[in-house]
Amino acid sequence: MNKDQFKNLLAVNLRLLNPQVTDRLRRKGKSGAELTNKLKMQFLLNGLIFFLIYGTVMLPINLAEYPNMFTYYVVLFVLLAVSQSISGIYSVFFAGKDLNNYLPLPFKQKEIFLSKVTVVAMNVIPFIFPLFIAFFSTAWHAGIMIPMALLLSLVAFCIILTIILFACAIIVFALTKTSIFRKHQKMVMNGLMVITLVIAMAGILLVNNSDYMAGKHQAINPIMLPLFKTFVEPISVISLLNWTGLIILLLILGFILKRSILPHLGSQLTSINTQMLSGSGKRKHVERKSLNAILDAYNRQVLKESNMLLQVLVNSVALPLIFIISFAFTQIPNNLPLKWVGVFFVGGLAFSVFTTNSTAVVANMISLDRGSLEFVSSLPISMKQYLKRKFLLGFIFQIVINLALIIVMIIVWKLNLYLSLSMIFSTIWGTYLVSLYYFSRDYRLRITNWTNVTELFNRGGGNMAIVLKMLIVMILSIGVIIFYSFLIGTGKPALVVNGTAAFLIIALSFIVVEHYRQKFWQKFE
Repeated sequence: MNKDQFKNLLAVNLRLLNPQVTDRLRRKGKSGAELTNKLKMQFLLNGLIFFLIYGTVMLPINLAEYPNMFTYYVVLFVLLAVSQSISGIYSVFFAGKDLNNYLPLPFKQKEIFLSKVTVVAMNVIPFIFPLFIAFFSTAWHAGIMIPMALLLSLVAFCIILTIILFACAIIVFALTKTSIFRKHQKMVMNGLMVITLVIAMAGILLVNNSDYMAGKHQAINPIMLPLFKTFVEPISVISLLNWTGLIILLLILGFILKRSILPHLGSQLTSINTQMLSGSGKRKHVERKSLNAILDAYNRQVLKESNMLLQVLVNSVALPLIFIISFAFTQIPNNLPLKWVGVFFVGGLAFSVFTTNSTAVVANMISLDRGSLEFVSSLPISMKQYLKRKFLLGFIFQIVINLALIIVMIIVWKLNLYLSLSMIFSTIWGTYLVSLYYFSRDYRLRITNWTNVTELFNRGGGNMAIVLKMLIVMILSIGVIIFYSFLIGTGKPALVVNGTAAFLIIALSFIVVEHYRQKFWQKFE
């Protein structure tokens, strides 16, 4: 493999991975190798920030004494890595529009494949970085010296991530060779993601029901024992066998990729992309009378053609749902009195902020138009009406997702009627407020020449920013809810406490709605 060509491909993909960061650095005069190095340093800095954030939460936990909790973290983040990898590989290789530009150039198939997989890995790492922390925490608490613990954790993390990426690549590429995929590409990929999501949820539920925090030194699952021993007793026979097994598995997957995928990479990608382009040209003629009906039909068609729904399924559903299932098993009394309605209303607002992010449909509806927005602005139709129809579709889509997730939480917690209604109504209202922010953000950061939807998601910091935002929202929300619960639970006048909370929510809601009415919607009147 030509290392210089691989570096050049990786440099191009780094720019696509973080378009906003790239533009900001270019405005500062950075270009060429200097720009590439800055992007690499940005990624390393983000990794350090994640280490500090996750480490603060996870390092105090002695996973060496809680082997079942170690199992819980490994299963949780491996399943998350699988769902993110399948989605990322399909998006980067088959839903992107830049590969046809690479194929005629003198790049080897291996170089193109590895550069694209590296991009997928860089998108996946922010979501599964706690796995590395879990490895390090286990080794450190087991008495392993910090340099050795870091080395063991880093090597194991890289090998396991590579195994997951290779395995998912084999699955996706093998699937694209089937006749059913060629006829129903998006349906098959969406089905695969649903199956992956169901398996992930089932695995997490199974582990959650195993009482992983019940006590120290419990018997660990035999499947996870070799990996656990790798960090607790790194020079034991079982640890050496584990390393041998991981390396052999990695070599087998690498051999399958080299023999079955790489030789036909160019022709397979060209074939699939050609079919996707020819399929996207088909339209059904339907009589529609009103302008709103025409705009709605157009927006739904744009959404179907963008591979957006697959990405939304993973980022707006899978990740929040995994967090929900992970933390929703806290026991909550189901007979709480009416005075607790306000606490659950605030919880619903926090939930909507947590689940609505830059990967939501509403956060990308404008950019999905590509260059059509400028064309529409030249037509004799109201831009405000045009954008409001887009906003409505994205908002409804996010409402359906959030309500489905909140109902799962209500069932898990077995909440009574008035607490359930409080969470449902606050989720609807919170989703509306957050949707206003992300819709206007999409207009402000809009990209018209994107090659795949991952570029849209990566605006403003990418997956690093998404996970950081989730962590910040979670920490702040827990703090507010604990404080609110303390006031309600310690005998403070419920009418005064809830009244004050209601006044603050109404005032903040008015400020947010009025801000976007004046600063965004009035632009198009």
